[in-house]
Amino acid sequence: MELQVSEIQALEPVRFNYEELKASLTEKVETYKNLVYTEDNIKDAKADRALLNKLGKAINDEKIRVKNALLAPYADFEAKCKELIEIVTIATENVDTQIKAFEKVQSDEKEKQILMYWIENVGEYQELIDVDLIFNKQWLNKSYSMSKVEGDIKHILEKTRLDMQTLDVQFEDETLKKQAKDFYFKNINQSSVLSLSIQEAMRIKETTEKLKAIENTPQQAKEETTTQPQQEEKIIQLDFRVWGTQTQLMNLKQFLKENNIKVGRVE
Repeated sequence: MELQVSEIQALEPVRFNYEELKASLTEKVETYKNLVYTEDNIKDAKADRALLNKLGKAINDEKIRVKNALLAPYADFEAKCKELIEIVTIATENVDTQIKAFEKVQSDEKEKQILMYWIENVGEYQELIDVDLIFNKQWLNKSYSMSKVEGDIKHILEKTRLDMQTLDVQFEDETLKKQAKDFYFKNINQSSVLSLSIQEAMRIKETTEKLKAIENTPQQAKEETTTQPQQEEKIIQLDFRVWGTQTQLMNLKQFLKENNIKVGRVE
C-alpha cells in the first residue's frame, strides 16, 4: 500500500502579448511623468487615474484567473491527499492510544517494583528518607534497567550511612547532631547535602553561643558599658535565627532597643 503518482508533465510558459503591453505601457507612463494638472483640468486627472486603476485591476484579475486555472489540478490532488491523511490519522491515534496505555501499565509495574525494593532495603531510614525526594523519573524509562535502579538505590543508602557517620563525628552535642540530621533528610536531594547540613548546624551553634553570651553578661557591666563614653566602632552586620519563649524574645527586643542596635528582616 503506497501512494503512486503519475509523472507530471512540465507546464509550458503562459503566452500573452507581454512585449506589446510593456512597450505601450512604458510609453504611456512617460507621458504621465511630465503631465501637469491644473485646477481647470483636474477632472481629466481623475479620469486618467480611473483609467489606470482599471487597467491595473484587469491585469491583476487575469493573473489570478490563470493562476487558479494552473493550480486547479494541484488543488484537487491536495484535497484528496488531506482526506487520505485524515484516514491514516484516525488509525494512528487508535494505535498510539493503545501503545501509551501499554507503556503506562509497564511504567506503573516498574514503579511498584522500585518501591518494593526500596521498602525491602531502606532499613533504619524508612521513616527518615522521603522516597519522593530521591526518586529519579529516569528509573521508569524502559532503557533504564532494574539492576541499574537497584544500584542507584544502594548508592543512596550507602552514602546516607557514611554521611550520618560523618555527622556523628562532627558534632558531640546531641541537639546539634539532631538538627544537622534533620536538615540532611529534608534536603537529601541536594548534591552537597552533607556540607550544607554541617554549615546549618554550625550556624545554629554560633547563634546560640552569641545569645548565651548576651544573657550571661552582668547587668552592672551592661550599665557601665552604657554610661561610659565609647569610641566610635565600625558597624557590622550579623544574620542569625533566635529560639526562645515569648518573654525571652521580648527581653531580647528591649535589649536591642536600649543599646540602639538596628534590627531588620533577613531576606
